[in-house]
Amino acid sequence: MPSLPLSGKRILIADDHAVVRMGFRLLLEGAGAIVVAEADSGEAALSLYAEHRPDALLMDVSMPGIGGLGALERLVARSPKARVLMLSAHEDLQIPSRALKAGATGYLSKRAEP
Repeated sequence: MPSLPLSGKRILIADDHAVVRMGFRLLLEGAGAIVVAEADSGEAALSLYAEHRPDALLMDVSMPGIGGLGALERLVARSPKARVLMLSAHEDLQIPSRALKAGATGYLSKRAEP
């Protein structure tokens, strides 16, 4: 039986919308990933990242508190090898560039087709 694409990968999801977290959890677990925790703010994402040390962090750009970009900058300063995929529903074309310059591994628009 072939393994799933994300088989065994430990993922932390950070988004301030519970339904978005649930949707990504279902997609990731369906691909074999293990969602180790969910955060609803940048501060919670940093705390949970330190606690769980996931293989990757899926994080929204805009969240309460320091937000995703602020959390990304702090995380990369502490853990330069962190793998972070940033998410956003914003149409501002500067956001992907800012996220990648801040150290994100990648960027995904929430407006992208499945």
